[in-house]
Amino acid sequence: MADSDCSDFSITEAEGIYLTKTQFASGELIFEDTFQTLDLNVWLREPTNQAHVNEFQLFTDSNDNSYVQDGNLHITPTFWNDTAETENMVLYMKGKKYLRDTFHPIRSARLSTKESFSFTYGVVEFRAKVPLGDWLFPALWLMPKDSKYGSWPLSGEIDVMESRGNRNLTDSSGNIVGVQSVSNTLHWGPSKALDTWRLTYFTEENLSYYSSDFHTYKLIWAPESLSFYVDDKETGRISPPEGGFWELGNFSDDDVSNPWVDGTNSAPFDAQFYLIMNLAVGGTSFFSDSFTNEGGKPWSNSSPNATIEFWEGRNQWMPTWNLPSDGSHFLIDYVRVWAL
Repeated sequence: MADSDCSDFSITEAEGIYLTKTQFASGELIFEDTFQTLDLNVWLREPTNQAHVNEFQLFTDSNDNSYVQDGNLHITPTFWNDTAETENMVLYMKGKKYLRDTFHPIRSARLSTKESFSFTYGVVEFRAKVPLGDWLFPALWLMPKDSKYGSWPLSGEIDVMESRGNRNLTDSSGNIVGVQSVSNTLHWGPSKALDTWRLTYFTEENLSYYSSDFHTYKLIWAPESLSFYVDDKETGRISPPEGGFWELGNFSDDDVSNPWVDGTNSAPFDAQFYLIMNLAVGGTSFFSDSFTNEGGKPWSNSSPNATIEFWEGRNQWMPTWNLPSDGSHFLIDYVRVWAL
């Protein structure tokens, strides 16, 4: 039998430790994990060090923070220590001394396929149940494997789903931004200061809480467009114009060069990306000081001691996590990727 014509193959390109070929049929399943076990050959637990100060957790490689149970991956926040005393700029825990700006009171997890699977173009779907609890920040996202156009955000970022665990959280316009809402976002721009995510940001609401059940979050990534879906409802579509994302961002008026001049029309979203799942806590960017939260917000984003303020205000947020139940856990039922 003659070889199939090349037109029969998908434009999807992928690399992976379990892939045995480099060409795929359109619609072919090329990656799947239903979390009957936690395959650490696939999922890299990415610990962070204490230099990561924008959020209030440390990501660990501990089984306490990421494990499989009853066919679901659990990403679980735990306390570094339940009791801490602060004095001036120093915090004392377990007899050790820490500077306030290096203290991270929560442990959690980030898992990625950075070393095991990446792809260009395709359909990716997560089925997940977000956590419930103030200042919890779950995310399902993709990052570039090689950053071919430069450091963030020049090489792009694809946020398939982000949410906030607060029950009653609104922005300055009264819009719901808590657990009744999820968002999808592209980050891109010729410099960090020109991250133009606001042009490619979408939200979807569910007044019965996204934490009350599992929902599906999907990205259809093609050369001509990127489309987001929540429970099979399209929430947003980005189709770059003839001049690509450079034209979409109207960067010609800025004193910067085009980092995507040698890329395709969909650059920076024309390179291989890998999968990430994580549960962050708080931070000084994702929870705006202009938000209104039932019970208040125990820290200021501009404070040099934001993490300590968060921890000292734990009587506000700790009861909302409903410990020791798994309501504060980020649960992932499956992850699947198909060729386009």
